[in-house]
Amino acid sequence: MTSEINTLNKAGYELTADEFDNMQSKHPYIGEKLILDLVNGVGVVAKDLNDSSKSKEKGFSRIWDGLSGSSKKRQNLINENFIEGLNATSQWLQDHDRHFSRIDIRMKNVADELYNTQDEILKFYGQFKEVDFRVEMLESFKKNAEQRFDKIEDRLTREEAYTHISKEVAKLGNLGLSLEFEIFTIIDNLSSGKAGLYHTLETDIKEKNEFLNHIKHEIKNRLLTMQLKEHLNYKTLYSEIKKLEPIEQKAIAFIGSQYSSYSKNNSLYEISDIIKIISTSMSYSEMENKIKNSSHISTFMTLDNYIDEATTELLTL
Repeated sequence: MTSEINTLNKAGYELTADEFDNMQSKHPYIGEKLILDLVNGVGVVAKDLNDSSKSKEKGFSRIWDGLSGSSKKRQNLINENFIEGLNATSQWLQDHDRHFSRIDIRMKNVADELYNTQDEILKFYGQFKEVDFRVEMLESFKKNAEQRFDKIEDRLTREEAYTHISKEVAKLGNLGLSLEFEIFTIIDNLSSGKAGLYHTLETDIKEKNEFLNHIKHEIKNRLLTMQLKEHLNYKTLYSEIKKLEPIEQKAIAFIGSQYSSYSKNNSLYEISDIIKIISTSMSYSEMENKIKNSSHISTFMTLDNYIDEATTELLTL
């Protein structure tokens, strides 16, 4: 935990130890997700360099900053801390005691993308006198991400993946969230950890499908038949999330928004958009309008369907 929060705060995230601990108690992979958000922000900037309206902002496109409403306010701080943050992330990747997770694969993909767009990144950060950016930093980051990835398959077993499922599903009813948010949180933990890693690396289609079905069955097996037949009530969900502590609201909003960014507006994925809309809307009417204007979101969805869709979506994205 200490290495993760230190890495994040070196890059300007400004999280307190209590805030981080509170989030991690329910979302054990939140630290890794935020670090992924940190390095992914560099790639987003590089992609937008040819778009003058976006490049004028000269800052990161981070999901967490957008939820904080602080992206513009902290652009200078982010630029100044970028190098330290990237170097800290490279060191974090070398932490051999850290558990392997699916986020290691995402990190490698981002590292490859950053390295392949190094010319654009160098051009962008060359505008800032306070940023001493060198291509060697991207080379080091890419190397550490690849070394981490190369060790994954040797360390992960099928048994570990199925044990992860049992461990997470046992938390159902004990997270202090409404049922729908608990299910989303548990499936996210599975997707982000060993279960998601196993599913991503598995090449046998039959085994992949059986694995997803096992997750769905294990979750549903802990619920009553009548519960599974109930329809999601978006108004109630909006009310429930507003009862949570602000840092927990933000954690759920961040996770939903990050998955939504992975979907790239693909209409096949709706659960992450539902969570994102409910958790980021400032009023019930705003949420209602957004859902009405999102044709891919089902107006009537049973909890049974929600579990099916969420499992498939989060472990596939």
